[in-house]
Amino acid sequence: MPELPEVEVVKNFLNSNFNGKRIQKIKILNKKLRYEIKTNITKHFINLIITKIFRRGKYLILLFENKYTLLVHLGMTGYFRIIKEENYMKHDHLVFYFESKLLVYNDIRKFGFIKFYKPDEVLNSQHLVKIGPEPFSKEYDFDYFKLNSKKTTNIKNLLMNQNFVAGLGNIYCSEILFDAKISPKKRSKNLNNKQIKQIIKSTKKILYKAVSFGGTTIKNFVVSNEKIGYFKNELKVYGKEDTGCVRCSKINKIKKIVQSGRSTFFCENCQK
Repeated sequence: MPELPEVEVVKNFLNSNFNGKRIQKIKILNKKLRYEIKTNITKHFINLIITKIFRRGKYLILLFENKYTLLVHLGMTGYFRIIKEENYMKHDHLVFYFESKLLVYNDIRKFGFIKFYKPDEVLNSQHLVKIGPEPFSKEYDFDYFKLNSKKTTNIKNLLMNQNFVAGLGNIYCSEILFDAKISPKKRSKNLNNKQIKQIIKSTKKILYKAVSFGGTTIKNFVVSNEKIGYFKNELKVYGKEDTGCVRCSKINKIKKIVQSGRSTFFCENCQK
């Protein structure tokens, strides 16, 4: 599933191509997604200009002039691409018509969704109302972390909890904890002040770097017609099971464990 850096890359792509542009028409090719696309979407957004595109956690939010708001989640395999004419592919679901190009949403596994809300409703929707602070924000600081980490859960599961902090998933939690030299098995309530500060620092460092490299392509992350994700080449532990640790010794192998049904990768020697 695309995590914060991948969704940020998609947001930047959409902003550079469609912010300030007017939608002329919308066509539904296949309404079946996680939530069915409502057919009246085709009339609510006609002739409206996109005024802002931003990200909240793993969600994209498109604002339109004084009307409705689109909330997008890419699921496992959702992506947008630009085409010049009506040349559709299998698993295309929705088409936005602009003056000189078309924006198509494709989703093979149909776990993504596109919903619309009134502007004052979207942030209070079931998807966003309980979501935690953005990792890049001032709210995600030492005091917030200290106050909200007094739980018996391990630190990996805490970081994965979208109500604690927005946008993190398997890939970046493993990389963040490796950078911070903290075991994913460590109980969050047992973290000392120095370790908390290091996790916050490592979170911002890894995410900024991942965005600058275009995210991580593991399976299905695509932006427009080009596969990107050069941060895959920068991964230190994720997917590196049984390879030597790049930090402490090639003799010490990266270990894979399962936590709450999710794969975790770490070095037992240098992550404590």
